[in-house]
Amino acid sequence: MARRSSERGPHGPVLLVVLLVLFLVAPLAGCGGHRARSSPSESSVWPAAGTAEFSVGVQRALTQAIEVHSYVGDACGLTAAIVTPEGTWVGAAGEDGTGRELEPDSAMLIASVTKTFVAAEVLLLASRGEVDLDAPIDSYLDLPFDTAGATVRQVGTMTSAFPNLPLWLPGYVGRHVHGPLTATDLVRMSRHQPRAGILGHPGNYNGLNYVILGMLVEKVTGEPLASVLRHDLVDPAGLERLWMQTSEKPEPPLAYPASARPRGIVDTASGFLPSVAGASSGQGGAGIAADVLSLAQWGYQLYGGRVIAPDLVATMTDGDPRAELGYGFGTSTATIDGVRVVGHPGDWMGYTSLLLVWPETKTSIALLVPEATASDDPSHVAWGRNLYLAFQSALARDDS
Repeated sequence: MARRSSERGPHGPVLLVVLLVLFLVAPLAGCGGHRARSSPSESSVWPAAGTAEFSVGVQRALTQAIEVHSYVGDACGLTAAIVTPEGTWVGAAGEDGTGRELEPDSAMLIASVTKTFVAAEVLLLASRGEVDLDAPIDSYLDLPFDTAGATVRQVGTMTSAFPNLPLWLPGYVGRHVHGPLTATDLVRMSRHQPRAGILGHPGNYNGLNYVILGMLVEKVTGEPLASVLRHDLVDPAGLERLWMQTSEKPEPPLAYPASARPRGIVDTASGFLPSVAGASSGQGGAGIAADVLSLAQWGYQLYGGRVIAPDLVATMTDGDPRAELGYGFGTSTATIDGVRVVGHPGDWMGYTSLLLVWPETKTSIALLVPEATASDDPSHVAWGRNLYLAFQSALARDDS
């Protein structure tokens, strides 16, 4: 493994608008105690991820592909990883907001990519008969607004038309940087906010849906969300550097954001990313921190059917082409350069994240950037596509 030496609103990041710009280069693709995990069907399961290093030429091409963005000032820095059946690569370029040089294993907030974990867990619980996807969400939770009968499935597919998380939430975090927030706090803060879309109509992205699904997981299992995710998904996937904040604390090296510092939401002494308030503002919608290799490994393990059954993966990736981001159940779907791609973007509390998986070539690519994405700057998402193209080109040169 190569290492370099030395939601148009909260959880609905502006990166989502950017992702639409990129994905529209081609049509959207339609398509209480420990519990036993369901077993994926072997016929649909990808092979174990490769651990071998790619050739020197491939490593050099990938390193150059990420370094250029730091050197020309596109971002203060970034980390990136690729996981395939043949091998794995991870690299880093640039600095974080404190001026610390980024390392390949620098931990950052993965922001809305957290939703892929919560979605997988809800579907896993449904496969065990512990959650009815077509039951009203208020048969499980007492929410402080009219749910209009929205089902668990509609919450997961962003078709619930629930209120949005408030746009003033980052400002609140900046004023209360040391104070933890709960999922209940976030729901209460959102109860009078504008509704996102129309119940049952094509999905409108809204991070509150996954804060609520995180609460559902805790209610059904009787355990903290962090414990359930770790037992059912994180440990089985072998993810060594991934933490559900604030129940779990990220381990150094930690990377803090550059663009969040003026808002005062960073507290480097807290040990959380970017602070106690910033970390706890994510919950089931955006609360996980990880290094980029763990994120890429998660994409490979998840969409390769290695942690939940392939039929559950199919539910996640059955995106509605009419929905924002071709949203399925916790997953965005698209066709890029004529090839189907699945995954999730993220932009929260000064961090940008991206998970893109190409099922056709069994390639998972992740990027983490300690900087927020500007609404008119498509580069952060385009980097994922460009890294994939650089990787494919370098492999082709190796084979020639």
